[in-house]
Amino acid sequence: MQHTPANTHSTRDRANGGRAVAELSAQVKESIRRGDFGPGDYLPTVRELSRRHKLACTTVHRALKALAAEGLVAAESRQGYRVRPGANDPLRGCPIAYVFSAAEDPQPWGAYHRSLLSAFQQAAGSRGWTLLAANATVDGRKELLEKLRTARTCGAVLDMHDRELIDFFLGTGLPAVLVNSWREDVQIDVVIQDGQQGGLQAADYLAGRGHKRIAWFGRTDYTGHSIDRFSGALLGLMRAGLSLAPDLIVSEDRDKARELLARSDRPTAVIAMWQGGSQALAEAAGELGLAVGRDFEMVGWCREEEYDTSYRALFRPGQAPPAVVWNVATMAEAALERISARRAHPKLPALRIKVPTRLRMPGKE
Repeated sequence: MQHTPANTHSTRDRANGGRAVAELSAQVKESIRRGDFGPGDYLPTVRELSRRHKLACTTVHRALKALAAEGLVAAESRQGYRVRPGANDPLRGCPIAYVFSAAEDPQPWGAYHRSLLSAFQQAAGSRGWTLLAANATVDGRKELLEKLRTARTCGAVLDMHDRELIDFFLGTGLPAVLVNSWREDVQIDVVIQDGQQGGLQAADYLAGRGHKRIAWFGRTDYTGHSIDRFSGALLGLMRAGLSLAPDLIVSEDRDKARELLARSDRPTAVIAMWQGGSQALAEAAGELGLAVGRDFEMVGWCREEEYDTSYRALFRPGQAPPAVVWNVATMAEAALERISARRAHPKLPALRIKVPTRLRMPGKE
């Protein structure tokens, strides 16, 4: 292959002056806009661009620095220039991806995640953005990445717990935020319900009602939600001079709910910090002929938007107990706001943002 001598490059550069820099900047910018290089991709090396465009390396450097000044690319030490997420603009039709993963769920787009998706669609729409829904369980990683690149995705909301999948997305260079879950071993922005606050609220309420024998009915593993909610309940009880007896810490399960309520020494109150646990207790009470509020009290958990529909429907008329509620729309707004901040400032430290909870009483609001 015949190469143009370096002095020819220099002669052309001197003749064109800043025009060569502007032309190369415009060409590379158009390639980025077109999707030839997506967020996180590295541009061809300075030498490769010099060879392709028959320009001196100094001219290429100046063009790339101009793109960096515009925020389209960033210089990575000893690696080259990498396309920044800001190169794809949500106000120009580039979508935010909402990526869900639940390998163990036979119906991955069930009612719960449909409600989250709807909230994110509304929050994105209020900003003039579009949302691309993707199921990481169905699409392989290669197919998923190609789907996001083709759509010129400019950020990702990740609703998942899998460490490898989260690391995969962090490696794409897209600004990403994890919602509805958190991991201690990953540095990523997180927006999650304030489970600790919710556990405190539930314990405070039941202790204030005079209960001494209170049970925990819910997950007892050490994932983000259970750590938050269980620790909050424990602290709330300790603040009231109470504790959780080991035999009253019961894993969430329909059969165990029946066993708990069938005991001769059943608890007088139960903290159930998952909606599935609330449903199991409601069903067990019905089977045993017990009335919530008369034979035992409880505090459940649900999304605020569904308290008057899904949650209250679990119980017999007039028996719906209080619940700790959180707002899905607030989660969506906070997550998209964090993506906006990270698009503008990619080096921001990772934060864990908690969506407030409150105790919702039946018959009010």
